[in-house]
Amino acid sequence: MPRAAFATLSNTLTDALLGRDFALYRTAFCLPVRIEPRKGQAYTLADDAALEADFKLYCDILKTHAVTDIFREEMQVLPLEDDWVEVTFCTHILRHAQRVVEPFNSQFVLRPCDGAWRIAEIRSTLGHINWTLGRAEIDKGRFITD
Repeated sequence: MPRAAFATLSNTLTDALLGRDFALYRTAFCLPVRIEPRKGQAYTLADDAALEADFKLYCDILKTHAVTDIFREEMQVLPLEDDWVEVTFCTHILRHAQRVVEPFNSQFVLRPCDGAWRIAEIRSTLGHINWTLGRAEIDKGRFITD
């Protein structure tokens, strides 16, 4: 995976979420996509309808918190089987120059799909995933369920 591919994918996600553009967001994923919260129950978004419902919840919580930027800082790229890779990154969620929450680490498992690297799996903190689903809040810079 070229190093620029993760930056492009990250920017696509940020632009789609902040612009509430599901068509752009959809281009970042290879369905079905598995969501695996650390210390939580994994689930799968099997089709466009499930991905769009998840996307709308995420957009709503970003709007509620007046998020203006999401920056993902690549930390490690680990080759997996065949042409799959796991990218570990630190996520920064910002309202202008202020953090909405303390930075946290996540992973994407990426694989080639339709000629581009796309997300096949997301691993993140239980608090972040619950927050994106509108099930948790932030207190003192931390997701409450972490």
